[in-house]
Amino acid sequence: MPAIGSISIDKGDTSVTIDSLRIEDLELVDFLTEYESDQRPEVVAEALTIGMKTMQLMDTSQDVQYVEQRLGDLEDELTSEVEEFQEELDAKIGDDGELETALNEHVGEGGTLQERIETAFGDDGPFVERLDDELGENGERIQSALDPDTEGTPLNRLEKRIKREIDSVREQIVGDEAREELRGQTYLKGGDFEDSVQDILVEIVRQTPSNVEFTGNTRGEMGRDVGDFIVDVPETGQQIVVEAKTESYSTQNIKDEMQEAIQNRGAAYGVFVTDSIENLPRTKTGWFHEFPEQNTVVVAMRESDEEEIEPGYLRIAFNWARMRAVQAHADIGSSFDPEKLQSQISELEEDLSRFKTIRGQCTEIKKSRESIEETLDGVESDIKGRIGSIEAELIKAGST
Repeated sequence: MPAIGSISIDKGDTSVTIDSLRIEDLELVDFLTEYESDQRPEVVAEALTIGMKTMQLMDTSQDVQYVEQRLGDLEDELTSEVEEFQEELDAKIGDDGELETALNEHVGEGGTLQERIETAFGDDGPFVERLDDELGENGERIQSALDPDTEGTPLNRLEKRIKREIDSVREQIVGDEAREELRGQTYLKGGDFEDSVQDILVEIVRQTPSNVEFTGNTRGEMGRDVGDFIVDVPETGQQIVVEAKTESYSTQNIKDEMQEAIQNRGAAYGVFVTDSIENLPRTKTGWFHEFPEQNTVVVAMRESDEEEIEPGYLRIAFNWARMRAVQAHADIGSSFDPEKLQSQISELEEDLSRFKTIRGQCTEIKKSRESIEETLDGVESDIKGRIGSIEAELIKAGST
């Protein structure tokens, strides 16, 4: 047994002082003998610290052992309770259990439930009797209710509704076809004039490299939306601007409007087209008039609002504008024949005069409309041919 005089503990500097410590232990003596005398105090202090930690671990091990023992006991108790519950569950719902016995008794073959179903739905059961009362024998009432030929039945009403819908769709299709046919021949009265102009322009450039673009809602180079349509001339890289109007304009207003439209759209030439000649100053423009200094041609498409729009006028005006744009672009060289060009332009003016005259006759003489319009088509074709010849001459002159 060790002999100890006193033990002083100072928590302030965390130190322990042991006075007159004497331990009689041979193994301890042999252990300390291996160290020098000046090393032994440090070794003894370290041995005390290690012993203290070992004793703490022993206490912790005892606590862990206790917890493990309690967990083991708890596991045994739970296992016992689960086994008891399993036995009770097997007794309730297992093979030959209470649930299976009850199901066999009520639902199984010969059970009370099967017996009640057979009684209720059998040939002489109350369900069949109720069906016969409601639907009639062999379903006569339901057959009558679903007969489409019987007035007032659901299928009869459905059939009528479907027929009405089909008739409505048929009438709409026929009406659309009729309107489309009428538009192809004349263009509808009272429609949007800009839409009609766009349709005619699209038809003019059909099967050509040119394209029509509506620009009436788009700002141009001047920051304005003046200039309703742009038609490009791919052969020369130019553009023609078309301004569509339904209001009355003076000569000066036309010039001002077209000057801004041409500048705003960066166009080489412009077409001012109005729906009725009543909107133009007849003494200075008439049906068709060119303002060379403005690079503008003016055209009206009918005599009054009571008449139909004549697309031929716009076609002539556009081809004239295109011819003038190509003429301005061409670099006229030695191969250019001014006499031939002037001859073509003179003949074009004569054709245009004929077109105006015949168009007036078409307004006054309704009975001869077909023959007159055929002549109009021929004159229009001649005009387009002459304009094409002029353009070819100009392009040829520009390439030399």
